[in-house]
Formats: sequence, structure tokens, C-alpha cells
Amino acid sequence: MDFINVFLNITTGASLILLMPGPTNTLLMTSGYTCGPARTLPLIATEALGYSIAISVWGFVLIALSERYSGIGTAVRLLCAAYLAFLACRIASMKQLASESHRPAVSSRSLLTATLLNPKALLFASVVFPREVYDTAELYSWALLSFLLIAVPIGFAWAWLGQVVRTAPSHAMQRWVPKLIGLSLLSFSLYLTYPAFK
Repeated sequence: MDFINVFLNITTGASLILLMPGPTNTLLMTSGYTCGPARTLPLIATEALGYSIAISVWGFVLIALSERYSGIGTAVRLLCAAYLAFLACRIASMKQLASESHRPAVSSRSLLTATLLNPKALLFASVVFPREVYDTAELYSWALLSFLLIAVPIGFAWAWLGQVVRTAPSHAMQRWVPKLIGLSLLSFSLYLTYPAFK
């Protein structure tokens, strides 16, 4: 296998998906808004851990099981949708994300759970990662490292975007940001739920 092509394919595909808004990116942006990109770095490490676990599970276990038990994919979708709806209500109910105490609105546990249940991980495992990389530990380690090299800076970019929004001069924008983030998470929840009831 050509490692250079694998690296380019994974980093290109992962970049396109990671740059799209999603539950994990929304929470990183929320944290950047609340306490800044520097204090969001532990959450970015949590994101890397969550994606590493989720991609491994999808790649090695659930993809194989889903060929025999089609209901597994639906169950995971509904679980993810329920959790995102919970986060949406929690964040949207805040008057504002930032507080004088600078207590983070996003915990490591919340971000890890959202990342583990993020449907993007399934895309990474089944589309972005070539099937051949699951054949050996060496190939898979190389593929996962390629993914993390692009995921970490993009995660930081989402946290930085949160700080940009916070420093905007409009106080009305700051009041509406929690509502918009909650609406964004809720829309992902509905998006995941809809196919299960088609």
C-alpha cells in the first residue's frame, strides 16, 4: 500500500468532513466562546481520543455486525439523536454562554460522548479510511495518525471561531449564540432521527 496516497486521501477526505458543522465542532466552538481556544485545548485532545475510539469501533466491530444485524446502525443513530437533543436544550436554555467566572459550558465528558456518537466517525471509518488499513495494526496506526494530524488543527480552528463570535461588538449576538447553537444541535438530532422512521 502506498502510504503517501493513503495519507493524502485521508487528510483530504477528513478535512472536508471536519470543516462541516457538526455536534463535536459545535461544542468546540461553544467552549472557545466560553473560555477561549487555549483553555479548549484539553477538549481538543478529548475530541482526538473520542474519534480514535469511535473510528476503531465502527471499523473493526460495528461495520461487520451491521451486515448481519441492520438494527445496530438505527439504534446508534437514535442514541446519538437523543443525546444531541439533550445538549441542545441544555445550551439553548442558558442566557449566555460566557460567565464572569469563565466556567466552561462544555465538559470533557459531554464532548467525549458527543464525539463517540458523532455519525461523522462512521463516515471516517467506512469511507475515508480504505478498507485495507484494517488488515494490520501498522496500517491502521498510520491511517489514524494521518487523521489526527488534520483533526487537531481543525478542532482548534472551531474553538478560535467561538472566540471570534464572542468578541463581536454586538451584545444581541452574544445573547442569541446559545439559542443558535442549541438549534444547530437540535437540527442534527432531527437529521439523525428522520431516517429511522422513514
